Amino acid sequence: MRWTTRATWVRIVVLACVDMGATGIWFGVRQMVNADNDAQALALTILFIALPLLTIAVAAWDGVRDGFSLLWLLAPFVCFLPPMFLFFGDSALKYGACYAVFGLVANVLGALLHRSGSH
Repeated sequence: MRWTTRATWVRIVVLACVDMGATGIWFGVRQMVNADNDAQALALTILFIALPLLTIAVAAWDGVRDGFSLLWLLAPFVCFLPPMFLFFGDSALKYGACYAVFGLVANVLGALLHRSGSH
């Protein structure tokens, strides 16, 4: 187990930037399109599919490359806080907690691949 490597911090910053970018794009599209159903569908797609898959991919990638890190217990949640408060409201806080669980599990599974590949 490790706490930090430079590469892990870079991956966490990438996750934070993409979380903010994806929700920012959604907000921009919502402002341009008056159709509330389309904007709502895009928001749900981002919340339920895009951000969790992104979190899983980045955390697993970090696990495979550098092994297990406890940072993945907190990093996805912290990365989701700014876009949550700016675009979704505090009712989306539970999704940040789910992303943290997804990130930790993905990092553990990636770390298992890291260990099996190093022998």
